[in-house]
Amino acid sequence: MENQFLSLLAYVAEQERKKNRTQQAEGIEVARTEGVTFGRTKQEIDNKFIEIYEVWKSGEFTTTEAMRRIGMRKPTFYRSVKEYEGKLS
Repeated sequence: MENQFLSLLAYVAEQERKKNRTQQAEGIEVARTEGVTFGRTKQEIDNKFIEIYEVWKSGEFTTTEAMRRIGMRKPTFYRSVKEYEGKLS
């Protein structure tokens, strides 16, 4: 008797999870069609980055100093460098 009850509860929980996932997927799809963007906003390359990049590239700043002055962490800095250098070429 107890096993049947637990099986019933497990079934109900599974059905609820499926329903929630379906509703979530529908909501995300509606939001995307309305132009809603998800995730963190991308950090743009601004004039400050370009100035610090030029000084860093000339060797006056270390990478750590350039990152500190711009206020970026290592992955963001190198991603921005790659993007900026791609625009230059």
